[in-house]
Amino acid sequence: MKIKTTLKFTKQLMLILLMTLSYSVLSAQEQYNLAKADQYFVVKGTSSLHDWHMDATDGEGQAQLMQANGVLNIKSAQVRFKAESLKSGKNGMDKNAYKALNTKKFEWVAFELSAFEAKQGGKGIVTGNLTIAGFTKPISFDVETVQSTGAITITGSSAFKMTDFKVDPPTALLGTIKTGDDVTVEFKLTFKN
Repeated sequence: MKIKTTLKFTKQLMLILLMTLSYSVLSAQEQYNLAKADQYFVVKGTSSLHDWHMDATDGEGQAQLMQANGVLNIKSAQVRFKAESLKSGKNGMDKNAYKALNTKKFEWVAFELSAFEAKQGGKGIVTGNLTIAGFTKPISFDVETVQSTGAITITGSSAFKMTDFKVDPPTALLGTIKTGDDVTVEFKLTFKN
């Protein structure tokens, strides 16, 4: 009788330990920070003269990631770039862009995650709020994630209109050169813990 009771107790104890271990493995959340050296952020657009792009590398951000059953879940994330860190390599174009973005009043371009839907093969759909020139609008876009030891890289792009964020497309030379309203943001961001 004692042996059966002891075996039963041992099985229950093992079951409780396994459940506790499984829960901690399945729900472990870790804080990651955007790596300064491993970020790529570019805005691409058109004008009546030529296509253009502006690059930024001065971003900061954090993400809370959780691994469950081998699937990555992004629980929260915030990323922001100084608007004046966007550079085209053309001083006049940069000045026009900063004026259109009202960078003296609105220093940051920011994104805050509200939901992440994980898909197969490291893919996912991100939904969140994008703030440009002080105006915030919800957006959704596809991303790909790649994990390595202590890091995750998130790659994606999103297309939208500047006027969606109350930004008037810049002009130059007394309005003879006009920037197109449509822009595409492409990014590759690495977060490390």
